[in-house]
Amino acid sequence: MATREKNVELQELFDKGIPVYSFSKLECMHGCLYEAYRTYVLHDKANQLQNVYSILGGNTHDVLEAITKGEATEEDLLPTIQQDLSELEMLDINFPSDSIRDGWVADMTHFCKTYKAPKGKFTTEEFFLYKSPNGNYLQGYIDLIKHNADRTVSIYDYKTSSMYKGEDIKKHGRQLIVYALGLEQKGFKVKNVAWIFLKYCEVRYVGKKTSRSKEETQLSKVIERKNLVKELNDIIINKLEKRGFDEVDIECIMMSAKENNEIPKEIMDEFKIVPYVMNYELTEETRQDTIDYIDETVKMWETLDGNEKSYPHREFTKTQKNGKIVDDYFYCSMLCGYRKICPHLRKFLDTKENNNTEDNDLF
Repeated sequence: MATREKNVELQELFDKGIPVYSFSKLECMHGCLYEAYRTYVLHDKANQLQNVYSILGGNTHDVLEAITKGEATEEDLLPTIQQDLSELEMLDINFPSDSIRDGWVADMTHFCKTYKAPKGKFTTEEFFLYKSPNGNYLQGYIDLIKHNADRTVSIYDYKTSSMYKGEDIKKHGRQLIVYALGLEQKGFKVKNVAWIFLKYCEVRYVGKKTSRSKEETQLSKVIERKNLVKELNDIIINKLEKRGFDEVDIECIMMSAKENNEIPKEIMDEFKIVPYVMNYELTEETRQDTIDYIDETVKMWETLDGNEKSYPHREFTKTQKNGKIVDDYFYCSMLCGYRKICPHLRKFLDTKENNNTEDNDLF
């Protein structure tokens, strides 16, 4: 990943001994205090591991930044991902499963082949330093800022993960609000905040005429990229039929389309494919929620005494999968930076293995 220069204002706070937090640090505290203990109390970098998503996501962000600055082109995206995947294999850093890997590669390959740099005036990796009403500092860098004609700015955060749903929207939305709060303290007027989910695309096309309207309707669908042709199958066939292709021709065209996961060139002019931009609410309510989250998390952290026993591990919860209740330790085993040495995970897995007897596996 690209190296960032030290910020003078930030260094002054460090020199004065004033703690400065990041959103990822706050999230780590909420996710697992034991991981936060090893990271921010012991500063145990020697045992800290990266995971497949942080590596791939970080390098993808770097290329997108370079493209926006005019220092790289869209053609640099796919070779970067392919090189990263090869290096991950050599380092024996793996996806949770082969099917998840195949899906991620299919999604991101389609993204790389279809991505076009955004139009407008942008700044990338903009540093911000936010001071909450309680005097707590947060710092970070914003992926992409668009400077609008009305002198407002729009904030965008690239994501190579699955799109957020349910409670995760609010949880991750706080990061976007922190960005907005930071820029607002610098004097910017923030118009909106959003994620750009790279694994998904928005497909815009003209739909059928309805009985209520004689005019064709403008439609759009959000689709995970690996499922592009599968999701648009009936629409594509309908448009091919309108162009006069017969049944045999359509069968051949669709076979190629499914194999390459690409809309047939014969009707490509009827579709527009763009990265999926998902907005998050920028309101006084979401601002206050984020401020409360910052101050309450910092207060909780600063009450801990530095003793390892004060930092409990992440709970191993239960979740439903394929109609069965199973243990959920995905984060701990795949994403945690200390997954190889965590004594709590080791104890949990040992207990789980010892309980997995032949009798328990009878049915």
